[in-house]
Amino acid sequence: MAAGAKVKIMPFHALSQMNSTEFDRVENIGELEFLNEASVAHSLKLRYASGEMYTYSGLCLISINPYMDLPLYTDAIMQEYRGRRRDQNPPHIFAMAELAWVNLVETGESQSIVLTGESGAGKTENTMRAVQYLVSITNEPANTAVPETQGFESSNVQHQGTPLTGKENSTINTASIPPSRILLKEQILQANIIIEAFGNARTARNANSSRFSKFVRIGFTKNGSFVGVYFDWYMLEKSRVVARSEIEQNFHVFYMLLEGEDLRDTLLLQGGTQEYEYLNKPQRIDGVDHREKWHLLKNALDIVGFTFDEQLDLFRVMAAIL
Repeated sequence: MAAGAKVKIMPFHALSQMNSTEFDRVENIGELEFLNEASVAHSLKLRYASGEMYTYSGLCLISINPYMDLPLYTDAIMQEYRGRRRDQNPPHIFAMAELAWVNLVETGESQSIVLTGESGAGKTENTMRAVQYLVSITNEPANTAVPETQGFESSNVQHQGTPLTGKENSTINTASIPPSRILLKEQILQANIIIEAFGNARTARNANSSRFSKFVRIGFTKNGSFVGVYFDWYMLEKSRVVARSEIEQNFHVFYMLLEGEDLRDTLLLQGGTQEYEYLNKPQRIDGVDHREKWHLLKNALDIVGFTFDEQLDLFRVMAAIL
């Protein structure tokens, strides 16, 4: 009745037992008196309606994508989870990251956070929020030297190629090439902008869908100090460059490139998306400012350490594809 104000007669065996109201919006659905699909869905619905996007399920964390910006990831909130047990704060991805870090330091063994879900569930966002937390709460290096780390065999990772060259895997090493005056934390956050520009696209269900799988490795010293992040990606949907459904778009970087007024003449790019076979269907995305995204991408490339010549060579390849 709550869904459509209609009364339906159901057989008794099709009904699920309902929990009392004291279990409404419970932070851990494992604590429900009657644990069934209906009670879980009801609990998650109530929490979502009250702005609570995260819910524990035993040792796991359930996240519901609100498709809107919420003040859940500020520095102040981050500090609330620092050094606290999981049950001392509301459910949050920060709590899971804190638990992983504590276990790493106490046991000296590598820890894993696995994020699964359908397209648009918020896997990419939660991945970067976990990285943001782990980078922010630990000591940042004062220089580019990489000390002995927990979980890394070497302080250097070779580039295995970029997706558009046809190779399967690629790696960005943000620990080995940072300008000494740039905080490593900022480089890592900016690296995500680059990865999303070249690896994400608009689909029928998600305006910023990752078209690849990603494995993130975070390095720490034995005392728990952060030293670097390695982004490994694979299974890139390369076919999207030349073919996709009419309601979906190409990778974000192509649309940004056409808004790069500082390079358009150099790259011999003319006209808008309607002039290019790989970009003209559909022609626009409501609410997306590709010119602003272009400037953010350029800034990210600068911070991570790409030289002007390296950036120009990169964008020449992108322009040649168009």
